[in-house]
Formats: sequence, C-alpha cells, structure tokens
Amino acid sequence: MIKNIKNNGFTLAEVLITLVIIGVIAAMTIPTLMNNTNKQEYVSRLTKAYSTLKQGLNSIWQNNGVTPEDYEFLNTIDIIDELAKVVATQQKCDTPVTCTGKTLNNTYKYLNNSAVAFYDGKTLVTSDGQIYAFVNTVSTSWGISADDKDNLMGRFLVDVNGSKGPNKVGIDAYLFYLVRGKGIVPAGIDSTTSCAKNKQGQGCTAKVLKEKAINYI
Repeated sequence: MIKNIKNNGFTLAEVLITLVIIGVIAAMTIPTLMNNTNKQEYVSRLTKAYSTLKQGLNSIWQNNGVTPEDYEFLNTIDIIDELAKVVATQQKCDTPVTCTGKTLNNTYKYLNNSAVAFYDGKTLVTSDGQIYAFVNTVSTSWGISADDKDNLMGRFLVDVNGSKGPNKVGIDAYLFYLVRGKGIVPAGIDSTTSCAKNKQGQGCTAKVLKEKAINYI
C-alpha cells in the first residue's frame, strides 16, 4: 500500500515573501544602528581628545620646568608647537588651510547647518587624524562662566575624526578653552543652551563628555 507523503517545505512564494520582509526590516534598522555606532565613535574620540589636551598641557609644563600654576608661561610660547612635542603628530601647520586645504569657515557648519564664524589658527594633526586648531584671540566664547571668560587665554577647535565629514560643531567638531587658573575647559561647562539640533552646538562639548552620548540629534 502506497503512503501519502505530505510535503512540509516552503513554496517559492513563501520564501520570497520572507526575504522581502527581512529586507524591509533591515532597511529600517541598519541606518539607525550605523548612526548610533557613529555617534558612539564620536563620543570615544572626543573623550580621547579631552585627555590629549589635558595631558599635553601637563607635559608642556613639565618639559619646560614650570609648575602647573604658571599660566603666564603659556603667554610666552606657541602652544601648538609645544603640543606637537608631546603628542604623536602627523602634521603641524601655520593655518588649517596648509593642513586640510580649507579654512575653518569653508569647512565647518554649526549644528543647525548655518555657517560658522571661526578664526583660523595654528593647526596640528595627530597621528590618528584628529585636528587641533588653536587661536589666542577669541572674540566670543560659549557656555563658560563670566570668571572663565575674564581669564580666557585661547580656544581649541578639535575635529575628532579629522577631515572626514560631517564637519559639524557638536557632532565631530568641538570647542575647548584654555583658561588661566583652570587649564583646559570644555565649552558648555557652565551652560549647554546652545546644544540643541536647532541651535549652533558650541556648548555640546561638556554635555557629551558628561553624558557619554550624543542625544540631541
């Protein structure tokens, strides 16, 4: 007697429908996952940049035989030249143009996509590609106290992933200040009001360092 054998396999139509569903889900989730991965990479690189600046400043004092309280000494040196001596450096330039081919104003945008208004400054590119541009003439400062503003010695713009995009303040570009009596101070340490998607984003530095996340975009 011949038994009836039931076919329990999937039909071609069922397989195709399943693949379409998987493709739709992947299309919806992969961009989000990649975006979150990129954000976390920016956070890690910003944390490293902050450590580089703080340790670099301490090494500059030590290498020149002065105490960390001797901020007047910093007025007598070129801080990018000195930083290049204590940080693994790929390139050192008089302006960002020489290192990157573009001025800061032509390269960067604020968080809300408006054009930045930054002075160019002497620039250092680290061995892992981070860009540090420093100016000691700062007409405007963001997110620091009135006392810090009175003791302001200069500003660092740090691009944590170098010449790669998006080149936006608050995403891959962040501001630090050199403040007499304190050293390296992250922008936004006193106020983060500029750190929002519809704002310019200068005060995001301290927010990201504190929260270890980019939650505003």
